[in-house]
Amino acid sequence: MSTTRRNSTLIRRRLQRAGTVLSFVVATLALAACSNLLEVKYPGRIPVEQLNSPSLAGVLADGVVGDLECAYNNYFSGSSAHSDEFETANDNGTLANAGERNITSNNDDYATSACEASSLNTAGDFGLQVPMHTARFQAEDVFNRLKGWTDAQVKNRTALQAKVRAYGAFAYTFFGETYCTFAVDGGAAGPVSVASNTAAQEFAEAIQLANTAITAGQTSTNPSLPEIIGMSNVGLARVNMDLKKWPEAASFAQKVGPGFEVFADRGTENDRRWNKMFYLFTDLGAYTIACALRPTHASLGKLDAPCGTTPPLDDPRLGVVDAGKGAFNPPIRLWIQTKFRDLGQKVRLASYKEARLILAEAQAQQGLVSDAQTTINNYRDLYSLPHLTFADKPDAIAKILHERQMELAFEGGHRLNDLLRYQISWKPSGTSNPFTGRPYGSTTCWPTPTKETNGN
Repeated sequence: MSTTRRNSTLIRRRLQRAGTVLSFVVATLALAACSNLLEVKYPGRIPVEQLNSPSLAGVLADGVVGDLECAYNNYFSGSSAHSDEFETANDNGTLANAGERNITSNNDDYATSACEASSLNTAGDFGLQVPMHTARFQAEDVFNRLKGWTDAQVKNRTALQAKVRAYGAFAYTFFGETYCTFAVDGGAAGPVSVASNTAAQEFAEAIQLANTAITAGQTSTNPSLPEIIGMSNVGLARVNMDLKKWPEAASFAQKVGPGFEVFADRGTENDRRWNKMFYLFTDLGAYTIACALRPTHASLGKLDAPCGTTPPLDDPRLGVVDAGKGAFNPPIRLWIQTKFRDLGQKVRLASYKEARLILAEAQAQQGLVSDAQTTINNYRDLYSLPHLTFADKPDAIAKILHERQMELAFEGGHRLNDLLRYQISWKPSGTSNPFTGRPYGSTTCWPTPTKETNGN
């Protein structure tokens, strides 16, 4: 599949409505994420006629990073609300629906909402389609501009190409993991494996370009070239896991060095940059931690009643605490995660620990149960946790999925991906949210919006 993409139908419509006024953000460190090409309101914008200037290459590349971070902010928080990690604790339309499996293809906010958390021109929720396709398209567009320029025109051109390719690949990764179908260029919706395979191609190209840049003495910052290689190896392990290419997943996971981590930046300078999980889940209290993830605690009387006899879960990796107050709906007790403690908290995008967990799963899936057990126990040593014993392949897979849930909770869309990959039931349709009494819907993967389908 060609890696040259045109804009999605939704974004094309916005471009057409705006005529020729197209702008890119020039923000501090060029990392202020834009939700889509036309809703940027920061001072210092680049007119469309200047976009072909090689002097702006670095700004454009950093804009790609910002666009991916914008989409990722909505993606990871929305996917977490939709999964079995949280329960809705509000009555606010789309926000309530996101935590009760009631987002459908006809939901406009899901399709078109932007990255802002609280401004008047957006629902402030988890708009996915426009931010995700913006990140994808911008990465393709800027990469092609860089490809058309020369090293004489653009300093560190190959390094910039590597950065743009790596971040663009993550957009395809997310489409491949939790969407029901995947469509671009006005084409018909197809299997999400197309997105996963494209991500694999682009991660591999990012590594090749980064190595070429290193050989040529070029440099990169935020992230560095070695970090681009590391995050691309994690990405390759991840997409090959999604594609059930277990030997390849194991191979790439083993290339990631101890302690490696790359984060998506967040900030407090405007609501476009806020960590949306902290803002919506912790600050506003729109969602409360699911009963199955709550630790041992002193009885809260009737406030504990919705959880019934659900046993507590005590694990140092989760960081779940009682907020000591009511949620958005005050009668509901608010339980919160502590990974993200403020609006500017960064969000992990790729890491050595994730790679170790992928390696263990890949080993178990190939029948290498003893190897998987060793990998998991070496990982658990990082937290001084007791070792596990795997009885057989099914037991190994079940325990590895639990380890993934503990390590990767509340980030990256990982839990929703695991629920979908292994067809694990959660918030069963026909039952109700124990806190609001509202019935759960039947949405599993993220649907392609009707507006997008009708336009294709």
